[in-house]
Amino acid sequence: MGSKGIVLPAADPKGVEAQAKGRKLLVTVDPEMPLAYDKTLFTVPGTGVPWDLLPHAWHFLERWDAAVPLWRYGTNAIDLGSKEERKRTQEVVRDLRVLVHSVELLFVRDNADGQALMEAYREELDSRQKASGMTDGHRLAFLRAMYRVKPRVCVLPVTWLAEVAQGYVPPRMPRASQLVQVEIGPGQFVRCRPENVEKVQEQFAKMRKRGGRRGKKR
Repeated sequence: MGSKGIVLPAADPKGVEAQAKGRKLLVTVDPEMPLAYDKTLFTVPGTGVPWDLLPHAWHFLERWDAAVPLWRYGTNAIDLGSKEERKRTQEVVRDLRVLVHSVELLFVRDNADGQALMEAYREELDSRQKASGMTDGHRLAFLRAMYRVKPRVCVLPVTWLAEVAQGYVPPRMPRASQLVQVEIGPGQFVRCRPENVEKVQEQFAKMRKRGGRRGKKR
């Protein structure tokens, strides 16, 4: 089965740490974000971790290199960060009309691609971002790392992230057994309700088509 645990960039003794230990999960506090376990959840203090869904996340890592929720539907990379950050991201991603991820709930497997993903993510973060809480810069940095490494990523629904630190009450989470897997690109998948499969496929097909047209103009 291998080891499973949580890595935090800063101590959170009354929050994630306490809840993790109550569930007999290992915890490492290290701002350098090491891939400390065979299956690691990277999160930050104040994040509402969906504890009941963690067994499903560990299972996903049997097949994928990483699993991470989408951040917000309708918010793309072009809407985030500074002008400089968007320019750096466009050089790697090419088209900024792509969704970004909730890297405050990032599951990574300790294999070659998982290690490469975390190394690239750390490289893309500057010293200012490493010392701060979660920002738009973190989301863009992860996007660049993901496009550089191209690992097998299982993209989870936005409902996996319960933003309790922001006073946000998320909609009721569907059970993992109620979700189906949809391939949106080579090695990239999302999970959604069965009735939303066509909508999800159409959304990502349009994004790829726009990106293709833009590439031809160049």
